[in-house]
Parts: sequence; structure tokens; C-alpha cells
Amino acid sequence: MTTLSRRRLLRSAAGLGFVSATELINVPEAFGGTRDGDPTAIVIGSGFGGSVAALRLGRAGVRTLVIERGRRHRHHPTEQVFSNERSPRSDMFWFQRVATWPSSPRTEISPVPGLMQVDGQDGITIACGAAVGGGSVVYTGCTVQPPREHFEALWPRAVSYTVLERVYFPRARAMLGARTIPDRIYRSDPFTHSRAFDAQMTKAGYPTTPAPSAFDWAKVQWELDGALRRSATVGESSFGNGNGAKNDMTQTYLPRALETGHVSITELTEVTAVSARRGGGYDLDATLHSPDGRVLGTRRFSCDLLFMAAGSLNTTKLLVKARDTGGLGRLNEHVGANWGTNGDAFALRTSPGPTGTAQAAPCASTAFVHRGFGLPIRVENWYSMSLAGLPINLQFSVAVDHDNRGTWSYDPTTGTVRLTDWSIAKNAPAEDAARAFNQLIIDKGLAGPAPVTAPTAFTAHPVGGCELGKATDMYGRVHGHRGLYVMDSALMPGNVGGANPSLTVLAIAERNMAHIKAHDS
Repeated sequence: MTTLSRRRLLRSAAGLGFVSATELINVPEAFGGTRDGDPTAIVIGSGFGGSVAALRLGRAGVRTLVIERGRRHRHHPTEQVFSNERSPRSDMFWFQRVATWPSSPRTEISPVPGLMQVDGQDGITIACGAAVGGGSVVYTGCTVQPPREHFEALWPRAVSYTVLERVYFPRARAMLGARTIPDRIYRSDPFTHSRAFDAQMTKAGYPTTPAPSAFDWAKVQWELDGALRRSATVGESSFGNGNGAKNDMTQTYLPRALETGHVSITELTEVTAVSARRGGGYDLDATLHSPDGRVLGTRRFSCDLLFMAAGSLNTTKLLVKARDTGGLGRLNEHVGANWGTNGDAFALRTSPGPTGTAQAAPCASTAFVHRGFGLPIRVENWYSMSLAGLPINLQFSVAVDHDNRGTWSYDPTTGTVRLTDWSIAKNAPAEDAARAFNQLIIDKGLAGPAPVTAPTAFTAHPVGGCELGKATDMYGRVHGHRGLYVMDSALMPGNVGGANPSLTVLAIAERNMAHIKAHDS
């Protein structure tokens, strides 16, 4: 392959959509709010579920406003857009005074509307994105579907795995451009840790398979060729890929939604309360933020149709508060219930050989372990900027957990919604399974114990809180309130069933929106 010059790269990138998609999502008038009065539909959140809702509503000709609390970020091929774990700064975090993140130095920062919300609850720390594009901006692109047997054991029978596998998983992967890693990139130095992981797994009797990824492998190759600023290949992802190497919602669903001419997006607008209007429809109260953390004012929005897509954490909090304060008084008891961490767990081990001068962020491979370690787990090759150059491998896993769930409740004395019945013990089965598998690799003489410990009681995959078929019907229509829908990870039954949530959230949202378009018009 011929190495591209920087000038040739920029010309080629424009032709491949590198510039056009990014520019489209940043057209100022597209973010100006409603045109000619109230929209018919409002979507709260612009992440995976919200982006699907926006696109499908726009293509149906429904005048739609997407309300996003975070900022929009412009990708750039050569300049740094986001900071990273090695040098925490204020705009990485959502209104925090201290940067707290696994593998990052504890740093005092200013409270501003930054990229990542870190929510500390009793027994668990929850991370979720706050940006135009939502969690897709800060996830690691791993695009895998849960195994049929574990999905069907957790989800309602009315959700057909066969239909998801035939129609909606492929549709979501196609929209993301998800592909497995090319061999030339896999053989490069930043993926040395991936090859070491795969070799250990294979020798232990658990061969991996390549994982479809939402990373644009052409741009990853351009990083390796020196034509793009290094981002994905040096372990940037949890706080965004500034050069656009990751096909997040700002480069896939959202530009297509804006192209319909029926969708607008407003940024730095945080919905704080939702209520039903007398006679039908909904009112939303919102706080308007400035990038430096000042409150610019408040605003009330109104609509006929409301799609909740603020993510499991914030969709659940908004609806629990609305139910218990009377704004949406007909919501049932399942709102706020059956919330889980998706069995997130980390483990560390040393490697007998090198793991690379840098650890690239894209997940190259996974293996599914159905039995033998307490809970079934999907084991994935992971990365850390702080481990670059060290002979240490980071293992990430998601467990199939049927039992450990929490409930969100409103506290009228503080006016907040808290996770009331969670403890650190509830994530222990997932963490025990991860450590037991990691120890197997060590016991077989394929690795050694790590000199540092892995993060515990931490999830970036909160799921549940407004479960499909209980808080809603089988397509996300919320019981008790006509024209109110949930369209994000809050619909999950507290656990996806052995996969990172992103692909399943997209597929379920696509399924739901197809049904709603056919039956609710």
C-alpha cells in the first residue's frame, strides 16, 4: 500500500466523507432549535437510541427537535480536539471539580459541561457520555451481538432474535460501517497487545474471533502512515477520537437525520423536568448552559410526541422524578426498576513478551466463555494509555447476569433520584468471573499477575430502568402516557445478554421505530 502524503490525505478524506459529514453536523442553523413554532416530536438525547429515533422520524416527515445537554465537537485531521486520560482537563467531565477516572491522575478541574458524566452511587460508579452523539463519542467501537441462548433467556419472547439477526443487527452494522480489523493493521506495533492477548487465549483453549468495530480502518491506517494525528492508535477513545477515526453518531445517523430537512439539534440544553400537558402532549423544562459552566437561562419546550433517549442513567432519573412529583403521574412501578451494570469487569495480567509502545483503542477480538467461571462472560482485548510500553494486558469482560439489579428512587428531601438498593456485592459475581478467567491464563503459565489492580465497581454500560415489556409495551411505548416512548439502553432488561450494549441498543431502536412508524401514524 502506498503511503499517503498529508495533502493527498486531506483531499482523499474530503471525498470519502471525512470533512462533509463533520461539517454537516456542525451547520449552525441545524442547531438553532425549532423552526416555525413547536416541533411535533422531541428526542431527548443524541446517542445511539436518540440518533435512530431522529433519523426515522425525519425520514417519516415528522418535524423533530433533538435536545442534547452536551456540546458538539468538530473533528480535525491534524489538531487535537479532545484531551485524554494522561492529561485530564475540565472539558472532559460533566460538572466535576476533580477529575476521577481509572488510570488518570487525580486532578482539580473547573465544573463545566464536559464530555463524560461520572455518577457515584452507593457501590457503583457509572460513566456515560454528554455530547452531541452521546455515548457513541466515548465508547470503544466494539460492535458485537449477544449469543442467541443468552439473549433469549433474558429478553421477552416477543422480541425475536431471528428478526434482529436477519434485519436489525445488519442494518445497524451497515450504518456504522462496522468491519473487523484488516491484517496489516492487526500486525502493526499499536496492536501488539491485541496479538499477545489472542495468543494467550488460543494457548489456553479459548480462541478469539475478530470483533466488528465502528472504527474506520482507513483512517486508522492513515494514522499509522503519519497522515492523521495519532488518536485511535495511541489509545484515545474514552474521551473521543478527535480525527474522526471512530464512526460515532455524528458521522452516521445524525448527518442523515439532518439531511431530511425535518430534524434540528440543540446543544448545551439539559432537560430537568418532564410533564404531561392537559389535553395531550408534553412540556419539558431545560437549563441552558454555556461552555464555561455558566447557566444562561431556562427554557420550556413543548411537543406532541416525546422520545426519551438520554441513556439508561438519565432517562430513568427523569422518568422516576416525573412520576413521583406528579409530572407523569400515571407511570407504573416498573419505571426505575431492573437496572444493571451489564456485568462490566476488568482484570490485568502481565505478558511474557512486549505489548507495544502504544496500545491502540479498537478492540480487535473477543471470545465467549459460556460456562466454568460462575457467570458466562464475553472476554475482550482492551487497552489503557497508562499501560503503553509495559508488558501488561488489560482484559475487559461483560457477564450474563440474571440476578443482580438495582432500583432508582426519588428522594423528596433532596429532590434527587438515587440508586437505593445497590451494593458493591451486586457486581461481585461479574468481577469474580473476570478474575477467575484471568487467573486461568496465569495458572497455565501464559502470563503473570499484574503489579497493579484493575478498577472495580465501575460501569460504562448502564442498562435498564425502564424495561421493555414492563415499563413500556414491546416497542417502547411507555405505559400510562400516550405519545411517550423510551428508545435507549433504559429498555434493556438489566443486562444485554453477553455483549457490549451499543449494537443491541441500535437494533432494538431500529426495530421499535419501524413498528411505531407503521402503526402510530
